[in-house]
Amino acid sequence: MPRPRIELRHIRYVIAAAERGSFRRAAEALGVEQSAVSRRIRDIEEEIGGLLFRRHHTGVELTEVGRQFLDRAHAGMSEIGSALDAASLAARESSVLRVGFFDPLATGFQSELFKSFRLDRPKVRIEFIEAGSAEQIAAVRRGQMDVGFVTEIPPGAGYELMHLWNEPIYVATSVEDALAGRETVTWDDVADRHFIITDMAPGPDAANYIRRHIEARGHTPRIERQSVTRESLLHIVSNGSGVTIVGSTVIGLGFPDVVFRPIEGAVLEFSAAHTSASTNPVVRHLLHLARGLSERDESWFAGHRLIRPSAQRRGRAAAPSQSPDPSK
Repeated sequence: MPRPRIELRHIRYVIAAAERGSFRRAAEALGVEQSAVSRRIRDIEEEIGGLLFRRHHTGVELTEVGRQFLDRAHAGMSEIGSALDAASLAARESSVLRVGFFDPLATGFQSELFKSFRLDRPKVRIEFIEAGSAEQIAAVRRGQMDVGFVTEIPPGAGYELMHLWNEPIYVATSVEDALAGRETVTWDDVADRHFIITDMAPGPDAANYIRRHIEARGHTPRIERQSVTRESLLHIVSNGSGVTIVGSTVIGLGFPDVVFRPIEGAVLEFSAAHTSASTNPVVRHLLHLARGLSERDESWFAGHRLIRPSAQRRGRAAAPSQSPDPSK
């Protein structure tokens, strides 16, 4: 007859029974049936050819064979625990997290998120990839990116979306522009303006956003693409060459001679795109932290010039309660 295979659960049952002096109490502590505990311990006794426990009407007690077995079993379980801890540490230290973005990382939701993540996982190397939303979704689907922070993307096959924050949209103009004297503007106010955008991320997303809102009002948008960074683009705006749109997190970076005015009702919903097939615990931890931040109170979001997702769903004002200083 084949000998029974002894597994870790067999050892756990012996330890639990010895500590509690009862198969019944061991089963209750482990959340299994008493018969399972009795059967697994009997497997070991048949394997070694001796009794581990003396059974009596008040419970069980270890035999001399059982005490010798338990001494070695404790040492073995300790070694297994140490091996698991060492493997877990090695996995965390060697992990690489590939993250897509296009919103500034220096301010706002993502800044707070990655500060928290680095405190929890200091050994994880984060590989940031700047790309538009569509590019990020394609990379997540192909398994080339773990998490992408995207906007203007509908649900689809091959990825999941976790809605995290909403961001008011501003028009950026020079301090000498007539719009600089307004507290807020509408899409009709800027429908005939000359927009300049960058060819780099998030330029394509910005162009689509501008085009959709202005065409909806019966106008043809004038959009010029420039092969410059976002920072250089705002310096071009400062000399009066055109206007552009930015999210509220850009305002905190500070640009001389550029004024930011909120566009009434203009809000972007930002989500984390990921695949549910991922078993990477580092990815799951990042998403856990992100979900926690998304549930902060509305004052926290307002302090970062953002809107809490639930507040937007309840129909709260899209723009933050205070307009930024024109000099910022």
